[in-house]
Amino acid sequence: MASFQKNAVEAAVRIALLFVLVAWCYDILKPFITPIVWAAFLSVALYPPYRRLRNSLGNASLAAVVIVLLGLMLLLIPGVQLASAVVGSVSHFAENLQEADFVLPAPYPAIRHWPFIGEWLFQQWALAAQDSQEFLLQHSERLADWAAVLLNLAGGVVASLFLFCFSFIVAGVLLANSERCKQLSQRFAERLLGHRGPAMIQLSSDTIQSVAKGVLGVALIQTVLISIAFIAVGIPATALLSALVLVLAIAQLPPLLVVGPVIIYVFYTEPMWVAITFAVWGVVASFSEHVLKPWLLGRGVDVPMLVILLGAIGGLLMSGFVGLFIGAVVLAVSYQLVIAWLDDGLPKP
Repeated sequence: MASFQKNAVEAAVRIALLFVLVAWCYDILKPFITPIVWAAFLSVALYPPYRRLRNSLGNASLAAVVIVLLGLMLLLIPGVQLASAVVGSVSHFAENLQEADFVLPAPYPAIRHWPFIGEWLFQQWALAAQDSQEFLLQHSERLADWAAVLLNLAGGVVASLFLFCFSFIVAGVLLANSERCKQLSQRFAERLLGHRGPAMIQLSSDTIQSVAKGVLGVALIQTVLISIAFIAVGIPATALLSALVLVLAIAQLPPLLVVGPVIIYVFYTEPMWVAITFAVWGVVASFSEHVLKPWLLGRGVDVPMLVILLGAIGGLLMSGFVGLFIGAVVLAVSYQLVIAWLDDGLPKP
């Protein structure tokens, strides 16, 4: 009995110390959990091109540096443009209000025939066109709220850019030590899951790469195609609209939700041949995922759209713009792991 009590006390003390150590480590690493998790996903997703580049260059560190520099360039250029466009638009609008230079053109008569909001929008637009200053003064509080939202968006983009850059640098370090990281993850999985560990590690790796290609890759290609059309026609706030297209594409929603109103705007402001060309390009680019996934990027990821949608939106609400990517990947990987666990030991259909 005394021996049992002694062993119980020792076990309780060890568990308590282990809990304190884990909690302490969590508090220390808490600010870095999101970028480190994202860096781990990035390193897995970028491993195939990194491996090919490493074999070509013959130097693992140099290949990792090239991958990191390319990633930072692709992140910083559009991100800085988006943030500067939002801040510049808000500043320009505020200057016009102060100098009383804001003039709104008369509304188009065809707006009356738009479903649901056509009549209300036409009346509000007409009132604003008759006396822009009075209209803006009446709605100054609401406009200030919208400006604050836009500025918060710009600030969130800047913060996400720093987070992305940090994650890319950490991902480069992981890629340069990929073999050691692979061995460590396999040993950890074996200790945690037994003989199923290596299979689960491989499944997680395949799922991350599938999400990167089938969701993130296709979303980026769609955004680039649509952004080219926006820039060619000279659409205002191109950077902001392109960011919205990227968000919708990652969430597996049709980018036509953004492109559609822009097409209507182009038909009212540009020559007919330009509007038709833009409309065809925009519609084709919006639905190009149905061609890109099976032809260019393989089958993509075998995960229901609802899982990707919930992951993207939940990640966005939890961690901001970077969570849009992390949420989709985490939920997709978790879904695949749960399905593999449920199917383990069952006969194949």
